[in-house]
Amino acid sequence: MNTKTSVLVSESSIGDTLRDLLGKLLENGEIDSVFALRETRQKGRYCYSLITDPTLIREALPFHPVMPVQGARALSEMTITEPFGRPVAALLRPCEIRAFVENVKQSQGSLENIFIISCTCPGVIPASKLLGEDREDVLANHGGNIRNACRTCTGFIPGPQADMTVLLASDEPHDGTVIYLNTDRAVEIAGKLDSLSRETGKPAAELTSGISEAREKSLKDLMRDIPAPADGLQSLVSLFAACIGCRGCREACPLCSCVLCDYETARTLHSPELVRSEAKRKGSVRVPAGTLQFQLGRLMHISPSCTACGQCSDVCPVDIPVSDIFIRAANLVQESLDYAPGRDTDDTPPMATYLEKELLDITD
Repeated sequence: MNTKTSVLVSESSIGDTLRDLLGKLLENGEIDSVFALRETRQKGRYCYSLITDPTLIREALPFHPVMPVQGARALSEMTITEPFGRPVAALLRPCEIRAFVENVKQSQGSLENIFIISCTCPGVIPASKLLGEDREDVLANHGGNIRNACRTCTGFIPGPQADMTVLLASDEPHDGTVIYLNTDRAVEIAGKLDSLSRETGKPAAELTSGISEAREKSLKDLMRDIPAPADGLQSLVSLFAACIGCRGCREACPLCSCVLCDYETARTLHSPELVRSEAKRKGSVRVPAGTLQFQLGRLMHISPSCTACGQCSDVCPVDIPVSDIFIRAANLVQESLDYAPGRDTDDTPPMATYLEKELLDITD
């Protein structure tokens, strides 16, 4: 049965509509600042910025198809010591919202005073593809250049934390802008925007069912094709053979938030004498050591809360499909634990709980 939902509509482009909306909210004091993407002075380089001047909103690039850093990590760094004192409009993709919710559960940030504007996400392009002279061609062929993590993302419609949702990805091309009003706060703000018309429309899920089917198929293919621990240790050794131990995946991950990582402690850092003795015993040893242990340890730690953003693969200098491996593991682990990361702030993270009779179907 078809249902209707409250939306704002505009004949202008999504970028122009959102810049106009955000500028007016800044001018009338509804919000104090805007957290959004913008291009730096270097062409093709982007960053998240906190914008307070309404005249600078013209520099914002709402939902530009790039993720220079994971938005959840940036918001966590700004709110980990204390919440925003004044309202902030944050433009976040669905995976960024889910990751930030997980961070909030771990006391790594605060949702207080954050008005979230999200979108039905068509995916982002790896940063490396936007650094060449063919950047405009890559952007024009957006759908053919998105991260593999985005091709397999079935959570591209934001959850209840989004106050507004922009219809960006949809089965059929559409002119103008459609913005869903998901919360009472969004409805209140919409009532103060004379430039946008208020209408009713079909829910986003009805307008994106084709995208959902395609991504579910891609996810199924990934689950089938990516090697798993059950395939044997050698398959994992082969997957991570190119790892140089740079720890870039850990630094980029919005969920790796330990103050002191276990892989930077004396327990996992080896003395020259130990390395020498191992080399003498085996004939030769890899340096740096422990790359596979690091990857498997992070996989075990993060997979229950992984939101499949793909940032880890994007920063890997040797093109290891880190996110594909994590997505496969996360889907299996989260299904076993009946846990959906980022769904609700009241859901307790699995790593923070202990149940005596948990996972008996696996361990027995």
